[in-house]
Amino acid sequence: MLELLAGTKLMMMVVSIVSLIVLIAMSVDLVSGLYKASLRGDARRSEALKRTGYKFCLYQGTILIASGIDVLIHLSRLYMWFGWELVYNLPLVTILVGIFWCVVEFLSVREKADEKTHSDIAKAEKMAKALLKIVEAMKKGELPDPDIVDELGKKLDKETNKP
Repeated sequence: MLELLAGTKLMMMVVSIVSLIVLIAMSVDLVSGLYKASLRGDARRSEALKRTGYKFCLYQGTILIASGIDVLIHLSRLYMWFGWELVYNLPLVTILVGIFWCVVEFLSVREKADEKTHSDIAKAEKMAKALLKIVEAMKKGELPDPDIVDELGKKLDKETNKP
């Protein structure tokens, strides 16, 4: 029985390292998001921090489950049956899950600034177009389309967080 459990100490050390690396990746994403929000002047809301808590539970939970799968694979000697002696004491499933979460966090850090900038530019473009229509109508001596004025007013109120 002790033979079966002999490699689990090494496996749990690797699992701990994977878990720590994923935690660091999550922290980098959180700090990056907070920094980008402060640069843009966005409010840092508790909803975003709640999502980070949920994400922590999801990521660390999947790593815990993956490590359980690895321990079961180790105990069943499945790798030995296939002749994979080199990976017998490695938690491959946990490592793969950790790589996946790190890639997700990397993409998250890269996307956030570009996504928000593009969406802000698109909003500003729509508002500028509506404003130009109003100005053009006023130059011609016409009354601007009330729907456009109302829509622009609603967008401005929404952007400035006025009720």
